[in-house]
Amino acid sequence: MIVNKNHKIKSDDIFSRLESLGYKKNREMAEAFGVSQQAISNWKFRKKIPFENLLVFSEKNNVSLFLLLGDTVSAPQLINKPIPVISKVHAGEFYEAIDSWPEGVSGEGDPVFSFVKTGPNAFGLIVEGESMLPRFIPGDVVIVDPAVHPNSGEVCVVCINGEVALKIFCEKETEITLKPMNPEYPKITIPKNGKVDFRIIGKVVDFKGRF
Repeated sequence: MIVNKNHKIKSDDIFSRLESLGYKKNREMAEAFGVSQQAISNWKFRKKIPFENLLVFSEKNNVSLFLLLGDTVSAPQLINKPIPVISKVHAGEFYEAIDSWPEGVSGEGDPVFSFVKTGPNAFGLIVEGESMLPRFIPGDVVIVDPAVHPNSGEVCVVCINGEVALKIFCEKETEITLKPMNPEYPKITIPKNGKVDFRIIGKVVDFKGRF
């Protein structure tokens, strides 16, 4: 059986493999997958895990996808797409905005590759700073898709008054809050009726660790 990113894989054997890798509790699995503990409980109840989440787990934790899948499916037919790395983004203080680069041009060395489906203008940014530790460390490359608007609670690249940073986007009725992952760094609150020049550059749809 060939699977695509929307396919749900039967999970009995996969959860056993996760436990053998040291992910024995729902909390540990949720952190490793980047989802809620409720999502883990739902997967166990339904005995299915979305393939896209397995792919994220594999990339995030440097665990072979085929080690997780075993004989449950044959190799997925996905396109390993090159993404140009155009500049750097600071996970901390706001830095000078990135330029607009043409499609396919890489300004910071070689492109990175991603199995995630992206629009034609997706690009990579090299992470600097420590405000998004422990998930993103300096030297990681985040892949940003300007065609995808983030939901509240998702990571994105934003621009405030001409300066760019990597943050968690949180939206309420009257304000937007940009949060770091590192508690040592402050959050930023922007009133929607204020005069701040704010825009979302794009959602972070994938990332590649520097190691």
